[in-house]
Amino acid sequence: MSNLPLIEAKNLTKAYRIWDRPSSRLSVPLIEAASGLLPRESAARRAIARHGASKYRDFYALRDVSFMVRRGEATGIIGRNGSGKSTLLQLIAGTLMPTSGSVGVSGRVSALLELGSGFNPEFSGRENVFLNGAIYGFTRAEMAARMGEITDFADIGDFIDQPVKTYSSGMMMRLAFAVAVNVQPDVLIIDEALAVGDVFFSQKCFQRIREIVHRGATLIFVSHDMGAIQSLCNRALLLNQGNLMFDGAPEDCVSRYFNLHRPAPRTGEAVAGRHPAIDPEVRKAIQGQNIVPSAKSRHGDRALEVTAASVVDNHGAPTLDFEILHRAAVRVLFTAHADIQRPSVGIQIHDRMGNLAFAAGTSQLRFPLPALAKGQEIVLEFLVALCLQPGSYTLSIDAAEFDQDDPNVGVFYDRVGGLGPLNVTSHGSGALPFYGMAQLPMEISYL
Repeated sequence: MSNLPLIEAKNLTKAYRIWDRPSSRLSVPLIEAASGLLPRESAARRAIARHGASKYRDFYALRDVSFMVRRGEATGIIGRNGSGKSTLLQLIAGTLMPTSGSVGVSGRVSALLELGSGFNPEFSGRENVFLNGAIYGFTRAEMAARMGEITDFADIGDFIDQPVKTYSSGMMMRLAFAVAVNVQPDVLIIDEALAVGDVFFSQKCFQRIREIVHRGATLIFVSHDMGAIQSLCNRALLLNQGNLMFDGAPEDCVSRYFNLHRPAPRTGEAVAGRHPAIDPEVRKAIQGQNIVPSAKSRHGDRALEVTAASVVDNHGAPTLDFEILHRAAVRVLFTAHADIQRPSVGIQIHDRMGNLAFAAGTSQLRFPLPALAKGQEIVLEFLVALCLQPGSYTLSIDAAEFDQDDPNVGVFYDRVGGLGPLNVTSHGSGALPFYGMAQLPMEISYL
């Protein structure tokens, strides 16, 4: 992998004028153009400038964003709606010009931005393939040579010769993606386009993306699917209100993304609830077998802290080695350093490639926790059957507070990652009980 950056943004800023009324959009530029005939330092020219400035305000979609992306890097960009993600992609793709700063891109850029962009709705799918090829600099003969692979990948059948205006959003995305990945891009930019595809085509797309990155291309991927960001990318950028808040590992970036919104307690909510008293011997055992210091990553303000944790087998013996299908008990001591209204805790298990194999906690298992007061502690045991293929896995422990309106969204106070590894083995001589990443409930019967 070359150390030379394919994308380099320096103090990238994009501002839009928000006018006080529609007529100002026309009148102010005309008046400012006329004022150019006046002497530069004249009082009249300064007065016109002040008058024009009073008719609008600047909205900064991006402000002083700087970063570099090198060849072969897969970079995710996340942020809440309106954070500047799509603006940044359009600046990289060259469809927008910055207000100030610069962005340099080397090589051929293939971009999937707004669904259907670059397609003429009156042209057939085949004609749009040639049109897009011309935009990318390919001759008709070169695109004709690629046509078979494009149509096979898109898999839209006879619709390839029908006008694009008759396509569903899924068909349009299939064709757009098939073209984008078959023009040998140096930089592949994808903005949420895969969200409209069915699961089978999405899997095919993700596999092709991995192949393209493996061959040395650079990926810029925007998505609200945090699992896809962590699976595809080896780096992630977090944007918030036009500012670059974080640049680093996808797992850390995702946690900071959730940390942007801290739910406020509702008026009259109880501060603390009833939790069982902690057995001193249990606390002593967990602290004596504590694996938290071995974590490879950790972040959060620890308003709700993972104080200590241990992993034991069915007999209560500390171990990280388990037979396939056997249960592991993850025992965790949590401490509240602030009033936590809606505590939510859980665990995650990742495979050796960093793919999320399993994640669940109190919210998913409908195990509601009462509110915690500052200084209060709880001990929980997560008993999980390791129905996973033999191999090594890492464990993460989360302490969070879920949103009052959506239990799937909240703020992470402490995320302890890279614990373990948990080693799942199979010592039997017969066939494995299943193949794939994990075991799913299944029955076989005669009908």
